[in-house]
Amino acid sequence: MAGGIPIRLVQENGNTIELDATTMVLSTSRKVGGSALPLTGSFRIGMDLNVNKAMINIQGIIADDREGTLATAHSASINFGKQKEGQRFTMASNLEALLNYKLHLQTLSTAVASQEKTISFTNTASAGATAYSSNGGADSTPTVLVNTSDATSVQLATAVVDYINNQLSSDFTATLGEGTNYESVSMNCVVNIVMVAKGSATTMRRTTPNFKITTMVNGNPFLDFPDRATFGGGTDSVKKSAGDKAMDLYGVINNSTRRSLRGVLNPISSFRVDSEKDYIVGIQIPYNSSIKATGGDLYVARNFFMPTGLFFNGKEKTSEGNDEPASVKFAESLLGTTTGIAGSIQKFDITYDAGESVYNFNMIFAPIDKLLIG
Repeated sequence: MAGGIPIRLVQENGNTIELDATTMVLSTSRKVGGSALPLTGSFRIGMDLNVNKAMINIQGIIADDREGTLATAHSASINFGKQKEGQRFTMASNLEALLNYKLHLQTLSTAVASQEKTISFTNTASAGATAYSSNGGADSTPTVLVNTSDATSVQLATAVVDYINNQLSSDFTATLGEGTNYESVSMNCVVNIVMVAKGSATTMRRTTPNFKITTMVNGNPFLDFPDRATFGGGTDSVKKSAGDKAMDLYGVINNSTRRSLRGVLNPISSFRVDSEKDYIVGIQIPYNSSIKATGGDLYVARNFFMPTGLFFNGKEKTSEGNDEPASVKFAESLLGTTTGIAGSIQKFDITYDAGESVYNFNMIFAPIDKLLIG
């Protein structure tokens, strides 16, 4: 029967590949050395500039998925605290322009733009009245009331969240989130939107949330859009055999490109569907932690992480600072991540003995915080 430590390789699109490690070596070598001083009885001095090399060598087996990957939903966000270029979004002129636009949201099953869900914006003269209204729009329809003189980013974000949860709850859920505004101040000015339907496929390219003008009239001001992230990240539920995963790994490792490079060489590639973003960007290796166990448990599962960078100090670099459960979704960050180890596969050998139900592998994984070229 297959056995070993269950590890996960994480692809750029968020999909994971389950493997079983039987042996593992976490190797680090520091560039430090000493030199003897003359006339001191060989007293040695040296320098350590905290420059290290790291490598992970794992041997194990590729077996059938135990559970496979669960389906996840696409998510998106809108930051009403700043424009895409970083300026203030809630300027009076921009709020006036917003009244001529509708916020469009596509669902997983949206086939054409005319089927997208929309949110309208209606002017109100009442001070401090920027909020969701169930009947304040044209013909007493639901809308977001906007006072163009005093509307704040938090009011706008709160109103859009309320609209989605009251009027579009069969297709989306929305929450108010903290974000950085144009003054680099953190506040609850972000709308986080998640599709109710789970899966990766949509019937058209994901370009929403997007603001589209309703009527073109001479003199209408154009809207400077808020900073936003379009829908993405949805995955399908998949359960694969050992052979499926061996073929996946062989194909991906032989030919995959990090989207950061493609985006530089070919801007069209930034519109690739998630299934094409298959580059392996990280690894999650669980271990048993007793220091984080609670409620009488002897152990709790945590992932190894690499605390490189200037933002890990003291206990933050150790098991005492490892608060993420082993099941956490892997997330890359320039500030470092505790959700796993970012990097790339340097070498991967697959072997198979006839009659066996599993494949054997030997992998060399290079920890890299930011991979510029893939």
